[in-house]
Amino acid sequence: MISLKLIFRNVHKNVREYFIYFLTLMFSVSLFYAFNSISAQPALSNLGVTRKVLYEQLVILISALSIVIAVVLAFLIIYANQFLLKRRKKELGLYMLLGMKKGQISRLFAGETLCIGIIALAVGLVLGFAISQGVSLAALRLFAVELDKFQVVFSAKALFMTALCFAIIFLIVLLFNVWSVTNVELIDLIRADRKNEMMKSGKPVLTACLFILSIIDIGASVILFNKNGILPTKENFSFQIAVTSLTVGTFLLFFTLSTVLIRLSRTNRAFYLKGLNTFLVQQIASKIRTNYLIVTIVCGLLTVTICTVSIGASTALTMNQLAKGAAPYDLNVVSNISVDGDGDIAAYLVKKGAGLDKYAEKMEQISSYETDLTYGKFFKGQMVELWQIDEELPEQKIDAFALSDVNKALKMQGKKPLMLNEDQYLINCNYKGTYSFIDTALKLHPEVTINGQVLHRASDEVMQDTFIMTSIGNNDRGTLIVPDKIANGLKKDMNALLVRYKPDVNSNEVLKKMIPIGLDKTHGYRYAEKNIMYEMYYGTNALMSFLCCYLGIIFLLICAALLALKQLTETTDNVSRYGLLQKLGAAKGDINRAIFVQTAVFFALPLIIAGIYSVFLTEKAMTVVEKFLNIHISTNIGLTVIMFLIIYGGYFLATYLSAKRMVTE
Repeated sequence: MISLKLIFRNVHKNVREYFIYFLTLMFSVSLFYAFNSISAQPALSNLGVTRKVLYEQLVILISALSIVIAVVLAFLIIYANQFLLKRRKKELGLYMLLGMKKGQISRLFAGETLCIGIIALAVGLVLGFAISQGVSLAALRLFAVELDKFQVVFSAKALFMTALCFAIIFLIVLLFNVWSVTNVELIDLIRADRKNEMMKSGKPVLTACLFILSIIDIGASVILFNKNGILPTKENFSFQIAVTSLTVGTFLLFFTLSTVLIRLSRTNRAFYLKGLNTFLVQQIASKIRTNYLIVTIVCGLLTVTICTVSIGASTALTMNQLAKGAAPYDLNVVSNISVDGDGDIAAYLVKKGAGLDKYAEKMEQISSYETDLTYGKFFKGQMVELWQIDEELPEQKIDAFALSDVNKALKMQGKKPLMLNEDQYLINCNYKGTYSFIDTALKLHPEVTINGQVLHRASDEVMQDTFIMTSIGNNDRGTLIVPDKIANGLKKDMNALLVRYKPDVNSNEVLKKMIPIGLDKTHGYRYAEKNIMYEMYYGTNALMSFLCCYLGIIFLLICAALLALKQLTETTDNVSRYGLLQKLGAAKGDINRAIFVQTAVFFALPLIIAGIYSVFLTEKAMTVVEKFLNIHISTNIGLTVIMFLIIYGGYFLATYLSAKRMVTE
């Protein structure tokens, strides 16, 4: 009973000491539960075939990732526990002086850790339940499920998985505590507040050489990434070499940065000798020198976090925007005339047992024609900087649609028909990669020559419609609309059958008929179906967004917690030095400012380096994603900034206030 009372009293008395530890546990539990509870949402059980497959893959991947993340969190929590043990060593030493056995002290400290763990688990599960509802709503939105089908649910499976993982983690922590207290000597406990890590100053020449070598390593990795991309291949080990070079370079950079910082500061004596700057520079250099390994790891994790979240958020937002006008019909079937000749697509489908009369409310066949005007010639007179996926566009010929065919397509979309004189043209473009150049070209070239005929622009505004469904975000890089008389004199390039379903048609029945058509490699018939386009879009979108955000948030939490705990440990070691500064006459405001600057530099340094790396690596990763999805992704780092402000900024503020309180007390 006495031990139990002492445990509760110590937890209450040291509640502020446990704040960072408790915060880390609580966030870990809540995020772990929230993302593993997605499978419990009933509204996600009735998805289409494609989305359902991708949704099931998402659940499997999150479950697999959760095991890896649980292991990482276990190390993080043990590391956080080390801070608590170090902070309480002197107190535990006093217990030993008063006659308590090491076993009793171990049980006491283990009891406190268990108490905090149970509270954090309970609070984290409550917070996780609230967060999980927001995660479920986001999942419904990304998988294009009506929000009115949302239900508030509690996942027993996620609860069991979370409780089991963290029970194992707490057991490991308890064993670690017992081992730490049992093997420590009394003198180490009593003198814990005087035992500091010593900073060894390296030889200036060797340090300078290693610093230069770090810059060379980082530069070499940039060159390799820039030359060969960021995808590993079996034939070329350039990716592995670049990653190794970047890792070694970053390690050496932080290893030598403290000495470089001191040397540079001493060259400016007016700055170095002003106020508490001498003390401040030495403290910052000492932190970097003794924690270079931690800072290197944090820098790497922050780089991964910024890249994954930025790419996931940017892809989701871009695809959301592009999907709005990408599928104006339920189905269209295209035919390559150079392979199949100029024929009736509907008749061909009937011949192949895939007739659409039973399902179609309306069908129209339209054609595109090949002109003798290239994009490069049309862009003449302006500086054109195309995206990487469009590098060969200037040599390609611009396609054209006959006015009558365009009006057929617009009528199926419920839009008004267009009017053109026999010597006029319009241009359509709904692709962001070329829209600005098409718009400028239209204004620069009031006349174009097509097949020897001079045509005048009918409008100085570029149309942004979709006539043939191809893929989301990549429908039309720029297409001319010309009178029928002009089109009839051009070479026909492609036919397309546009289809609008009857009400209540089961699209899966249509797809079953169309699958053999799309797989027939001997003919040039291919199809695009609205539902499957949306399902692939929403499924891919959701899969990428969830995984990127899950990994990003966990990695960010780990980075912030590591830096916070290390900073607080350093502050605990140096409390006596701050007391000495005060005795020497340093103002309280100057001391607080010194603590703030140290904390800010310690948090900002790996973030700045990671930010520089991320700018370059994100661009390379975006190129890979763009080629895979065949779209250009507009970079959007809004979600990344919000995450960093909430988690990273929150930990920074909590660390500064905790360190300030330690020194004040």
